Amino acid sequence: YNEYKSYLRQSSILGNMEDVGQSLKDGLGTLGSLTMKGFDRAKQYSQEKMGSAVKTQYDQEYEGLASRVESTRQWINNTSNASRNFLQPNVGARLEDMFAEKVNAAESSQNQTIKDIASIIPVRKGSSVEKRVSYAEVLGSTMKQGGMEIGDSTQVGQSLIEVGTTFEKIGMLEREYLGDVFLKYFKPFSNHLQVEWSTLATEKRRLELARLDLDAAKSKVKNARNPEAMQQNEQKVRECQAAFDRQFEQTKILLTDADRKSSEFTQYLEEFIRSKMVFHEQAHKMLKESYDQMKK
Repeated sequence: YNEYKSYLRQSSILGNMEDVGQSLKDGLGTLGSLTMKGFDRAKQYSQEKMGSAVKTQYDQEYEGLASRVESTRQWINNTSNASRNFLQPNVGARLEDMFAEKVNAAESSQNQTIKDIASIIPVRKGSSVEKRVSYAEVLGSTMKQGGMEIGDSTQVGQSLIEVGTTFEKIGMLEREYLGDVFLKYFKPFSNHLQVEWSTLATEKRRLELARLDLDAAKSKVKNARNPEAMQQNEQKVRECQAAFDRQFEQTKILLTDADRKSSEFTQYLEEFIRSKMVFHEQAHKMLKESYDQMKK
């Protein structure tokens, strides 16, 4: 019985060792395969740059579509950054808003660790665009304070109070305008960049890697030294060609969709112009009333 137990224990240990050995072998095999693929890609890329390798060319329709979408992405991104600077000229306030937006986005993350970290960061929730005191309000408050100090029995005191009150109202109106523009123009404008084109960029990278794999496999066929190696390489070319074709169609679909959706940015621009018009119309009305009151 004891000898039988010893045999079972030894068999179990050897079996576990064999399993570990097989797992290690499989892991090293996978790692070696990935390393070889990376080497082939790097070699193909280097040879293309030196002009000593043939590169698969995309068709003109795809090139035109990709170029148009990339140009749109670039200039929409530039416009988004310029819009943020326009809405908030103060660098420190812009950084505060950007940090708050990142924390809010992290709180909605699928990663629980990121959500936990974001939840303990002491940051003002939401955007501060419509909550921060405007320069017009600061100007108006200063004028009113000066007018009260001088006294409303004097003409200059009355004028400072009148104009100061108007600018305080304009400042509050400006905050409403900035909040409206942020929600209806800037936020969807920038979110579109982060979501839509982030996915597209990933698919374009995958397509380029598939193209490198295909061209590297074709190069191996040309350099095969015996029929067996050539047969293996030709099979690899067929596999890489199928993978490339699938990725090409997937990327083209996303590019076409992104090109179609680019018209949505016009709607956001219309909202921006509408908010701007409403703000200036109301501000002009307030200033006109204040001016007429002072001329009496």
